[in-house]
Amino acid sequence: MILEALAQVFTLSNMLMIFIGLVVGMIIGCVPGLSVMLGIILMLPITYQMHDPATAIILLLAVYVGGMYGGSISAITLNTPGTNSAIATTFDGYPLAKKGKVKKALDTSLFASVCGGLISAILLLVCASFITKLVAGFTSVEYFSMGILGISLIAGVSGNSLPKSIISGMLGLLMACIGMDAVTGVTRYSFGTSVLKYGIDLLPAMIALIALTQVVQKLRDFRLSGGKLDDANKIDREGITRKERRSIIPAILRSSAVASILGAMPGVGGGVAQFLCYSEARRTSKHPEEFGKGSLEGIAAAESSNNAVVGSAMIPLLTLGIPGDGVTALLLGAFVLHGITPGPTMFTKQGVMAYTIILGCLIANILLFPIGLAMTRGVAKIVEVRYTYLAPVIIMFCFAGSFAATGNTKELILCAACLIFSYILTILDIDNTPLMLGMILEDIMEKNFVTASMAYDRDYTIFFRRPISLVILILTILLLVSLMKMNKKIEALNQKQIEEMKKEHEQQDVA
Repeated sequence: MILEALAQVFTLSNMLMIFIGLVVGMIIGCVPGLSVMLGIILMLPITYQMHDPATAIILLLAVYVGGMYGGSISAITLNTPGTNSAIATTFDGYPLAKKGKVKKALDTSLFASVCGGLISAILLLVCASFITKLVAGFTSVEYFSMGILGISLIAGVSGNSLPKSIISGMLGLLMACIGMDAVTGVTRYSFGTSVLKYGIDLLPAMIALIALTQVVQKLRDFRLSGGKLDDANKIDREGITRKERRSIIPAILRSSAVASILGAMPGVGGGVAQFLCYSEARRTSKHPEEFGKGSLEGIAAAESSNNAVVGSAMIPLLTLGIPGDGVTALLLGAFVLHGITPGPTMFTKQGVMAYTIILGCLIANILLFPIGLAMTRGVAKIVEVRYTYLAPVIIMFCFAGSFAATGNTKELILCAACLIFSYILTILDIDNTPLMLGMILEDIMEKNFVTASMAYDRDYTIFFRRPISLVILILTILLLVSLMKMNKKIEALNQKQIEEMKKEHEQQDVA
């Protein structure tokens, strides 16, 4: 199957899609206010025209890989992370850029990104089939418990308030219940309107919740700031040396290993991994005093960790059908839209497809290095484009993508309604990611819950009596507790970094 998958990956169309995806991902990830999620959403309607589902998924994965690296470009040049997973990159990337070493910082980011991505992609290739065999005995009971695990963990790591995140996830479950029940055929929560009779389509909802909400927020910030954006730093010619590459390899290996483990856990993404890996790199470094002042180890730890999450986050998606983070939740939606069913049966019924996707991810990480070297300088200039020019184009693509989902104008109405609702949640400081995942996981959870209830004559204790299901539920509780503690540590680390930067600025002002 791997040999057949190799033959499929190395076709002209698939290699072209990898190239396009990497470039688009870098551009989207580079622009502050945009995100990898937005890039995938914008490309999703384009994949409708593709006859081969593997080609469509490879394109989206390439956008994912390119976007994770692209986020570091604006983090280094503007001190503004292009993606949430590039926040830790600003700690050392921007201070190094201020010293006139922008090229060195960007080269370090690219090298670490490629290494982290390759390690996780190889791990995905080696371990995915083995994990599938472990979960081959899963029934509807275990799948429902896995759904609880997925949505609970995402809620646990989203935002600063756990109660608000859980509320968001529950709202997503409720929104997904709108329309005709798949089991009984009864129409629920439609309020007698034809618009809601068949429910809220996944694609318009994702576009409104993620892409359009971000655009509106960015336009608001742009207006409040008086239209002022910092200029990108001039990129010099002094790149990273071989000696410096060798010195950061231990930090890359440690960070990639930790992030790969975290990424394979449903609900734990690059946002958590970057802070943990950065903290660990600082703890084990021979020169911890350089962190926060332009340390190459700090940049390497942050960038290798968020790119290592890309491959490992695909493990629970392909083997269990559970998204590993917000981006893989979008990919799960793309899988469903293209008729691909991720889960334990994928490697037996769609084995060539599974390995084609995995190898496509591996090749994308390999090609990221030469494409990044060639295009980083040009892509970095995009941060200078006025957002008033970018926003209308993005909005146009978003609504066009919503209409393309079904070709029905009601999707435009639902998209606008979801945007208003999403923006209200944003004002209330409630994260949208759990809501979106709730919508995606609701169908999986409901069907398996109903199936299990019917199979065991409504004996709901079965979820606790089956050993694997009980272990999953206990693991959910344990991981939620640990993630809450982890979030507190990350918050403390963030606060410490902010205080150190304030002290540094005060000292500079005094000087």
